[in-house]
Amino acid sequence: MKSNSKTESPKKRKALKISAVVCFSVAVALVVVTYVFTLPYVQKSLLDINNWFTQIELYVASFNRWSALFIILGLFLFKSLLPVLPFSVIFISCGMVFPTPIAVCINALGLMLMCSIKFHWGEKRGGGKAHKLAGKSRRVTRFMDLKGDGNKWMLTVMCFMPFFPVGTVSRMYGATEMKLPTFLCYSLLGFLPRVLMWSYVGVNILNPFTTEFMAPLIVLFIISGISLLLLDALLGTSKIRKETEK
Repeated sequence: MKSNSKTESPKKRKALKISAVVCFSVAVALVVVTYVFTLPYVQKSLLDINNWFTQIELYVASFNRWSALFIILGLFLFKSLLPVLPFSVIFISCGMVFPTPIAVCINALGLMLMCSIKFHWGEKRGGGKAHKLAGKSRRVTRFMDLKGDGNKWMLTVMCFMPFFPVGTVSRMYGATEMKLPTFLCYSLLGFLPRVLMWSYVGVNILNPFTTEFMAPLIVLFIISGISLLLLDALLGTSKIRKETEK
């Protein structure tokens, strides 16, 4: 069993590095595509498609803003109960209806609402399987401070990484002694880049052949690559600690 765990860790770290390289490669590819879209003859060939998107934009602009607000907040509540809808879809939907500053505020509000529900769930019913699994390791328990106030900066790092389930993280920290305002502040700090970028994508989604639409996607892939390298570094640090403790 020990030999399996030793070989498993290098494989995970290699997979993380490969995934990070893929994310950075996609970001570079999007930069090239963005440049191609700026060429005059390409702009001319895309004129009919852009006109079609303009008609959709006029249709979306006719939506009742208050109705849209309640629908979007309802989607966040729905996601807190059944996590089947990706955050990106909700963020983009909000950006399609509202200007960027308002969309960012609404998305941040909806996200904090969902996190609060999951956090209180963790307070009442425990941290779930992830909390139990992490609690089996003394090192993880000590590092994340699961029996105390919770590791605040680790919370920010996990929220920064796109592949960590929000509900699971919120519920796990709800089972610690961390206060809700503290949890929401550090969570929002980690989520803020994604909230900003996806909201901006939504605002410009009906202009897909522009720099304004492509730039946030490029940033999102760079964030994903950085978060994967960050996780790889954390795994490497924990491995070094284990070896020095031996």
